[in-house]
Amino acid sequence: MFWSQAALAVAPYGSFTGESNIDPGVMQIDEPSYLGAPIPRDLAMVDSEGNRFVLGEMLGNPVILLFSYYGCGGSCPIMNTLLKQALEKIDRFELGKDFSVLTVSFDRHDTAESMQTFVDENELSPLNSSGWRHAVLQNRQTDLEVLTSSVGYKFFWSRADEVFLHPNAVVFLTPQGRVARYLYGTSMEPDTIEKALIDADWGRISNSSNVIDILTGVCYSYNFKEGKYTLNLSLVAGLAALVFGLSLIGLSTLIYRHKVRLNKEVT
Repeated sequence: MFWSQAALAVAPYGSFTGESNIDPGVMQIDEPSYLGAPIPRDLAMVDSEGNRFVLGEMLGNPVILLFSYYGCGGSCPIMNTLLKQALEKIDRFELGKDFSVLTVSFDRHDTAESMQTFVDENELSPLNSSGWRHAVLQNRQTDLEVLTSSVGYKFFWSRADEVFLHPNAVVFLTPQGRVARYLYGTSMEPDTIEKALIDADWGRISNSSNVIDILTGVCYSYNFKEGKYTLNLSLVAGLAALVFGLSLIGLSTLIYRHKVRLNKEVT
């Protein structure tokens, strides 16, 4: 199962300082330890248009965080492309207005040039003005570990095989910059992304007048075994029983009042 959630990708350079044996533990994120954890807000980055910013500037709305590396010829461009295609099918939330996307390189060898090549080759440039940023960390030697470890994201370079091993994981952050949800694999379903965004922005959704979003957030829960959102049957059954019980009480009250009225009319 874990192999299906990870990627092997060939790097554009030769040897890389690190171990040569692949550690399967790299593919696992200890979710219970990181859900709700804050990310560092003051990390400086540069996006594909040359703009400098800090991570905290993207918060205020949910953020979809995607780790990639720009020399990848395998799953990284696929993940970015599939996410792009899925977001184009979402009508309920608008990119740049209701949420943002941040792709960050976990490869400290990446440069502005390799980032721009990645964006151009995968036709991601039009999304720059819509709230999606591709970026590299300014201080990659120190800040890379700070950022990835804050969300439990681990990656591994095998010198023997010349590949990166890393999770295919999308991280959903709350408007306050806390980890709300992880989604795995290359299957980007618009409906699943919508529900994850509701999870990430529950504070605003629950106080809004959008009944559909409120009911969606309440009635669906993330199924870790299946890797998707499923209907919370126990909760729905409980709500149905509650509604049925209240209906019986209401009906009994109406019948009682009707009988009382008839008795008064007879007397």
